[in-house]
Amino acid sequence: MKARTITIASIAAFLLAVGTVSALAATSQDKKAAEDQARKEACFRAHGKLMSKPAVTNINDCWRAHGYLMER
Repeated sequence: MKARTITIASIAAFLLAVGTVSALAATSQDKKAAEDQARKEACFRAHGKLMSKPAVTNINDCWRAHGYLMER
């Protein structure tokens, strides 16, 4: 069998591939987090308009209590 040699070019190509995959994964996670936050804010605004004095004044508490209604 012939031994494989590791060169600077092969290491650079590997690191570039790993960096590209990592960057794509981070971008995807950031996009999902922004979409989740937008859905939470929409829930909070919708329930704030429906109630004259909303019982829930925190966006995250509103989402925990009413988020399932926004999925319909």
